[in-house]
Amino acid sequence: MGKWREEHIGGQRLILGDCVEVMRSLADGSIDMIWTDPPYGHSNHDGDLNAQLNKHREIESKPIANDDADGMRRVVDGMLVEASRVLSPDCCCCCCCCGGGGGPRPTFAWVADRMDRQGLSFFHAVIWDKKNPGLGWRYRRQHEMVMISHRSGGKLLWANDEVAARNIFSMMPPRERDHPNEKPVAMVAHFLQLHSTQGQTVLDPFMGSGTTLVACQKLGRSGIGIELDPDHFETACRRVEEASRQPDMFMEPAPKPEQTDMFKGAK
Repeated sequence: MGKWREEHIGGQRLILGDCVEVMRSLADGSIDMIWTDPPYGHSNHDGDLNAQLNKHREIESKPIANDDADGMRRVVDGMLVEASRVLSPDCCCCCCCCGGGGGPRPTFAWVADRMDRQGLSFFHAVIWDKKNPGLGWRYRRQHEMVMISHRSGGKLLWANDEVAARNIFSMMPPRERDHPNEKPVAMVAHFLQLHSTQGQTVLDPFMGSGTTLVACQKLGRSGIGIELDPDHFETACRRVEEASRQPDMFMEPAPKPEQTDMFKGAK
């Protein structure tokens, strides 16, 4: 690929480079699903309380690239411009956004609005309940949000029409992390099972420590991960390599259908 470093591990493709530049090289309609966790725009882990706590827990913490408010909006907007082109007509785009739901510049509202224009149609917001309250001023943060959209003119890719998933997903963050904002593999696997099928291609433009590609490896998806930070890229390569040598712990049927008829049994 020339100016980008690229590694192929298991069934996954890992690329060290700028996500917008790399996505410009991808073919139109070649991606079935995007799952990504971009910078939140809050300058987290830049000498703040998060950084101090992570140091105490022996979690590596350093400033995240493009994590200021303007930088985040610039890179996420550029990513979504390319997403509307590379996604297949019937697809899913899942984008994590800031925890807590507030702030002087509410990122969650901006992300939802941005995912409803310029070739994308907003579908739903899912709450990730992290079970234990975290940091916060007056309101302590216990949740993050996952914004979901699809290509305009298409429909949401849903793997099993018999499944109705709750829009609140409860799971604690991983205790041991390779990235300060790392998501649980099982959480990513949950969304991949809802919005993709085996053999389909999943893209993560902000790969971080590689959680998405670990889940892809376990679920039989073809993952493409893009990461700007060389240290996180090396971590992702190591984690995907380890996953490729382990049993496919998530190779199981999609979640069972939930009861959707609240009047079942009524006479």
